[in-house]
Amino acid sequence: MRKPFWMSVVAVLAAMTLSGHVQAQAESPESYPSKPVRVIIPFAPGGSTDIIGRLALEQLGRELGQPFVPVNVGGAGGTVGAIQAARAKPDGYTLLLGTGGTIINNPQISRNIGYDALKDFQPISALWTQPSIVAVRKDSPYGTLQRLLAEAKRRPGALNYGSSGVGSVSHLSTEYMAMVAGIKMTHIPYKGGGQVMTDLMAGVLDVAVLPVSTVLGSGDRLLSLAVAAPRRTSLAPHVPTAAEAGLLGFAYASWGGLFAPTGLSPRIADRLSGAIAKALSQDAVKKRFVEQGADPEFSTPAVYRSEIAAEYKRVGQLIQSIGLKE
Repeated sequence: MRKPFWMSVVAVLAAMTLSGHVQAQAESPESYPSKPVRVIIPFAPGGSTDIIGRLALEQLGRELGQPFVPVNVGGAGGTVGAIQAARAKPDGYTLLLGTGGTIINNPQISRNIGYDALKDFQPISALWTQPSIVAVRKDSPYGTLQRLLAEAKRRPGALNYGSSGVGSVSHLSTEYMAMVAGIKMTHIPYKGGGQVMTDLMAGVLDVAVLPVSTVLGSGDRLLSLAVAAPRRTSLAPHVPTAAEAGLLGFAYASWGGLFAPTGLSPRIADRLSGAIAKALSQDAVKKRFVEQGADPEFSTPAVYRSEIAAEYKRVGQLIQSIGLKE
């Protein structure tokens, strides 16, 4: 015997209601993630950010029981991938692996970049940091940071430094050092870090502020004067901090962190940051990060949001002071 039409409609509505209830339960913060999570890495595969980022996502996936799938979306110095992430649904299933370039530098250097880093993204947690080192050639007459700064102060503009390009970390970090120290040096921009290293070792350049892994990779051909960090790095524990070397207030590093489109549930953000802290605090994981030239980092969403806001303001003032705003 066929059911009346109204009974069929009721059955369908009941099934839809039940299905929606089950789906809502599956997507609740307590059960997140219930499926693979897409994480946009806004650079081409094979670079430092990509390699370290994949390591972090691998550990996060193991901790939460779902794959955190890296998706490389390169272009315009990270801008293309950042825009795509900013426009994604804030449900926790599309995240961004952000860097100092995509979150701090690019939005303040370029006009109409397509996203507002502070409004469009919700910081979740730091993932790693790569401190910079003030380096000179091995036989440089400036064997300490104090000697280098004293000479630069005595002869404004006479000493030069190299960077991997205008607006790069090596450029901004050196300018920040100069601002803190009250000195002036001449900037020589290159198209990449390789030629900076070559010319620094050849004596064409007086100094460069480079990632710690790059300096250590030179063997004994470079002299490390100071690490631009508030504390010594496990990557080069013998190198003093800038403060220990006589320059208070100078800290600048490359870094990576996890971000979500604004609107993500605070409970999902807390779940992600808690899993990151647990995963990256393991000794075996720390060792793998160090092998890639990075120190693992983690923080709560509230702390990370505060840190990002402070960094945004600090670097913004630097960009304005050296006239980088386009």
